[in-house]
Amino acid sequence: MRKTTISLSLILSLLLTTACGNSNDSKSPAASSTTGNNTSETKEVNIRFAFWGTPDEKLVQEKIKDAFEKEHPNIKVTLDHVSSANDFPASVLTQIAGGNAPDVFYIGEALVSSFVKKDVLLDMLPLAKENNVDFDDFFPALLDPMGYNDGHMWAFPKDATPYMIYYNKELFDKANVPYPTNEWTWDDFDKAAKALTSEGDSKSKQYGFAQDLWWGPLMTSIYKNGGKLLSDDGKSMMLDDPKISEALDWYKSLMYKDGGVSPTPDGLQGTGMSTVDMFLAGKAAMVSGGRWVSYSLEPLAGKWGVVPFPQKTENSSPLLFVTLAMPKNTEHPKEAFEFIKFYVSQTAQEINSSTGLGMPVLKSVTNSGKWLLEGEPQEHVQIFFDQLSNAKSLPFHPVWSKTIDEIFMREIDPALRNLISVEDALGKAKTEIDKVLNQ
Repeated sequence: MRKTTISLSLILSLLLTTACGNSNDSKSPAASSTTGNNTSETKEVNIRFAFWGTPDEKLVQEKIKDAFEKEHPNIKVTLDHVSSANDFPASVLTQIAGGNAPDVFYIGEALVSSFVKKDVLLDMLPLAKENNVDFDDFFPALLDPMGYNDGHMWAFPKDATPYMIYYNKELFDKANVPYPTNEWTWDDFDKAAKALTSEGDSKSKQYGFAQDLWWGPLMTSIYKNGGKLLSDDGKSMMLDDPKISEALDWYKSLMYKDGGVSPTPDGLQGTGMSTVDMFLAGKAAMVSGGRWVSYSLEPLAGKWGVVPFPQKTENSSPLLFVTLAMPKNTEHPKEAFEFIKFYVSQTAQEINSSTGLGMPVLKSVTNSGKWLLEGEPQEHVQIFFDQLSNAKSLPFHPVWSKTIDEIFMREIDPALRNLISVEDALGKAKTEIDKVLNQ
């Protein structure tokens, strides 16, 4: 399902990771504290923070923990790190049921509603109001899936990213192809990718594009064509919408039309490389992905650019992000919230975004550009800011993992391998998904 670039666990790890950098001011407009250290001034309190990710992810959390404890000497944070995201949600639920849950933990954006349905999360909106959290500084598309527009705050986004296109400036220059613009269309993309594709087999060929094939880019393609996924009553996945099939047909065509400007799943496997590896090796002029792609691009410092995913009718994208939540049965809700509040402050957001593994969730920090990598042009600030600002939320629901992660991707996979039509695949997926939604 997600094997054309990186696995789901690594994608989640990269979406969630962030790194070093610091600031002397942790009181951003989105997290100004009125309680400060008053929650436990005379008694040391220990809280546990559970997260998954790469070794770099752990280093990031250590930096945030140290900065937090410096400002809150009475609150000590124990880091509970696991490498894989695959079994993490089930493990947290088991710990919650057993009364030994971490006080703060990661949840992927798509699973928040599932945890809410199980009634295991603490609604943090009262604590946020008590602490004067400025929600106006958050990008709106990050708040809706957290329940904010319904009068709740079940989790706080910790970092985020739209799906983007990264391009190799040297390969564009060599082929005399103009750099892509922020408003480029599918047609513009097709022309550029074709001009950047050479002849040869999958091992010797230079591709214009190396695409990945999980639901992130597929949903982005659908949104860029104005498609709507879920019915207003939440009982039907609208996979019979012509805009959805048109979007997926276009994305599929990049692998098969006129010899393909992107490797097929089998072709990619034959190269023995990931899509990002192909990009780094000059075997692909463009690659798709979230902000996490930039983390791997140090060898191309100053030689790459990034633009929004190409559009057909609309410029808005969905956002991919990870959240921080706490269980209802935590013994230290005020101290745990102090940590979450700090995590979405200016100080921690700058630490969290400075390696290129994720974007800040605050408008103010994004606008500051302090997350730019060495050699990365200032123009990227506005490019990312516009995509984050104009994003539209995906219709995450309690059975998203079952319907999209499992059924949708299982049924669309044969179409992406050119074994059946996109329309047939969507028809099968819709029949099965609608049954789940109506249970």
